[in-house]
Amino acid sequence: MNIALVIQSLALARGGAERFSRNLIRGLIARGHAITVYCHEWDSRAEQLGARLVAVPAGRPGRHPWYEFSRNVAAVMTDEPAADVVFGLTQVLPQDVHRLGGGIYSYWYKRKYGRLFPLQLLRPRVRSALRFEQEMYQLRNLRHAIAISAMDRDLLVRHTSLPPERVHLVYNGFDFDEFNPGSRSEARETLCSRFGIDPDKTIVLFAANNYIRKGLPQAIDSLRATASPDAFHLLVIGRAKPSLQLRLKARSGNAFSSLWLDRVDNPADFYRAADIFLFPTQYDSFANVIGEALLCGLPVITTAQAGGAEMIVHDHNGYVVPDYRSIAEMAVCLDLLRDTHRRADFSARASEKISACSLALCAEQTEQILLRANQEK
Repeated sequence: MNIALVIQSLALARGGAERFSRNLIRGLIARGHAITVYCHEWDSRAEQLGARLVAVPAGRPGRHPWYEFSRNVAAVMTDEPAADVVFGLTQVLPQDVHRLGGGIYSYWYKRKYGRLFPLQLLRPRVRSALRFEQEMYQLRNLRHAIAISAMDRDLLVRHTSLPPERVHLVYNGFDFDEFNPGSRSEARETLCSRFGIDPDKTIVLFAANNYIRKGLPQAIDSLRATASPDAFHLLVIGRAKPSLQLRLKARSGNAFSSLWLDRVDNPADFYRAADIFLFPTQYDSFANVIGEALLCGLPVITTAQAGGAEMIVHDHNGYVVPDYRSIAEMAVCLDLLRDTHRRADFSARASEKISACSLALCAEQTEQILLRANQEK
């Protein structure tokens, strides 16, 4: 097939979603398909994937970005050979198959704003996003949807008009060559030596660019609520506004030591070096960082609103707390994982479920849905 793959960005340094897109493109090309990628931006590593890259102009200021992106994609496609199937890895309409990676906004906004949600509907940007989402999931604009967690599959069926038989579950695929336990003790020793971290501390890793939605404030609060906060060292990876970083650093009140880094090119080294991955997200379809951490043998503490929690067996290879505001519960989990023997047991079992999520299986299952959409056309 000739597949038109639509995504906002293919700049691979941005994070886990871009790493997944790279691997999926490679997997589909390996299965004999020709890929043309329509996106705003890409980097030199994207140019090495073997896909054809077509630039989509930036949208007009003041307009909703999803409508603008869709309009510009459609305009660019008129000058391109017709694809067999249009596959969206972002919000765009129309398309044949959509992979849901950013969540259901009609659900997320209600969680985010709570009782203030009705007031948020007065904001044009919120109304436009909700209207776009409902349009995108109409059968006239979409044939099939791919959810990347059972949680989001249920949300899609509940919050949109798509028939359940057109909503498919395909877990993300992971690069086992890049993400594996390797030598965790050596990685930890290297990290402590390089950054002057006390090796007697329990190293807690948080990795995300969106500090607020992914729960960094609550991660800090839960560390402060532990029995011995100064026994922990918080390691933060991700880019945020300096002002927000300063506020969150002050939030710790010097109760524990910490190290704040920007984006890194070698996340697997940090997963291997840490002792605990703490990710109290408010809502995530399936954050790749959870799967990557587990594959590197890192026990995970996250929330029931994380699709990646489906890869965790509570009190076996990690902990799943009810909500991002479950500060006391997270503190208890952190205290339990200070025990090196418990951590070693959790680490040995970390990848038991995620090890089934191979790149090959993800590409194969995705291909079957794309083929079905093409046959229907």
